[in-house]
Amino acid sequence: MLTGESAAQSLRLGDILVKRGLISEKQLNNSLDYQHETGARLGEALIHLGYVTPERLEGALLWQHSYGLTALAELVPNPSTVGLLTEKFCRARHVLPLDFDRHGTLILAMADPSDVVTIDDVRLITGISVTAVTAIPGALEEAWDEVFTNKGRLERETIEPERAGPDLLVLAEYDKVVSLVEEILAAAVRQGASDIHFEPQADCMVVRIRVDGMLHRLTDVRDEMKEGVVSRIKILGDMDIAERRLCQDGRATFRFDDRAVDLRIASIPTVFGENVTIRLLDGALADITLEDLGMGEEDLAEFRRSLKRPWGEILVTGPTGSGKSTTLYAALGELNAPDVKIYTVEDPVERRIPGILQSQVRANIGLTFSTMLRSLVRSDPDIIMVGEIRDQETALIATEASLTGHLVLSTLHTNDAASAITRLMEMGLPPYLIASSLECIVAQRLARRVCPKCAQMVTLTPSKMTAGERKFLQVKKATIAKPVGCNFCFNTGYSGRVGLFEVLAVSREIRALVLEHASADDLRDQGTASGTRPLREDGRLKVLEGLTTIEEVERVTA
Repeated sequence: MLTGESAAQSLRLGDILVKRGLISEKQLNNSLDYQHETGARLGEALIHLGYVTPERLEGALLWQHSYGLTALAELVPNPSTVGLLTEKFCRARHVLPLDFDRHGTLILAMADPSDVVTIDDVRLITGISVTAVTAIPGALEEAWDEVFTNKGRLERETIEPERAGPDLLVLAEYDKVVSLVEEILAAAVRQGASDIHFEPQADCMVVRIRVDGMLHRLTDVRDEMKEGVVSRIKILGDMDIAERRLCQDGRATFRFDDRAVDLRIASIPTVFGENVTIRLLDGALADITLEDLGMGEEDLAEFRRSLKRPWGEILVTGPTGSGKSTTLYAALGELNAPDVKIYTVEDPVERRIPGILQSQVRANIGLTFSTMLRSLVRSDPDIIMVGEIRDQETALIATEASLTGHLVLSTLHTNDAASAITRLMEMGLPPYLIASSLECIVAQRLARRVCPKCAQMVTLTPSKMTAGERKFLQVKKATIAKPVGCNFCFNTGYSGRVGLFEVLAVSREIRALVLEHASADDLRDQGTASGTRPLREDGRLKVLEGLTTIEEVERVTA
């Protein structure tokens, strides 16, 4: 391989063309003069003056790149390639994007051009075909130090639109992928979405967002951009873009309007490509309080009484997406104080709370809820929050911890409060432990709130009520809100959500029934007799307040 000053001289494009007999020394000098006067690149000058054809110029460029690049001057990238790859990626893979040929193929300088895995990864990242050329490692190191900025991306020069050629159109295609992903994220945050679904189809990718628990189609991604969009998201989440056969998880932060939104990214392979789901965790919601949840005064007072106990177990139940974690975080926010030690074990940690020690489960290395809990109870905590009770071992350790001087908060997937007790029994917990530890169970749902921009208030009298409305409302006359639909609410008539709650205090009578292995129906009846307001009853009151609708309450409490 050529080295030193002779190599640098031999690698100059003009010298190559002269030595190969493609142009004369005079033509080279004329072209250099034209380049100096106009600011054009040498290749552009040669073609403009008619000294070489585009095909011959391309051949010379490829020959030039194939012989190794030793001096920094030869490794200055075309401005059109800047921003395609991160500094971290270039240094890790020993590559540098150099230029585009006239077909729009990216010319990639590589220490090892036979590294087909890296070539494939670059193609996936950029969505552009790649031609590899050899580069001396020392020259690559010089180039990286010269061209990368502190932001970790190649510095982009301003290029006037009128000078954009085929290579810039390829770059624009890549920029479209980056811009599209950012626009989708921004649109989802603006709409208050909780999730974004990138769903590959045979001829496109459908993008849907979940707003107020319901999915809405946001846009479609063209088939030729599918891989680029998925790769861009996986790069954001620090995921392996080369692995497309296995499920992966990632995490990133998206900044929008001076606020940070945490992203939880999950990819799943399908027959048409990778399906990617992004959970949006808006930091702006981190300051939600118990009052903000929407509990009735009596329910909130009962819940607070339980939280003030020095020990015992409090469970929040409901299906996925019913707001259980939000309730627990609001409770922790109220309990958090300088004289209290609080630990959490979560999967994943959805919101970071100053002053609280939070740990994330990592099942792949054996760090499960149960193993973490065993250590936590020996770490002198006052309060422990367990993200979810999933198995007998976790349930047993959490229950025993609540009996040894700790307040334990956790979640469970059951339909109502009474069913949580029978679920613990089904897991194998002895009834005496359940009866001794449980202090309070909160069941909850999230119903869509009637849009304040377009809601229509309707007064119902007995003659105007349907049989279903009469049975549900249980009053002779009521003024309720009807959804209409506008641009603000996707024409659904709903915007935002309101919580429906059932707070079951574990009384002496409930404990006695637990010891007798009572059924969920018996426990539910006893709770109602003691003043517990069922979920549907809480929903009925919120319909009468004009917050939601009969249809919504019936949908989420069915």
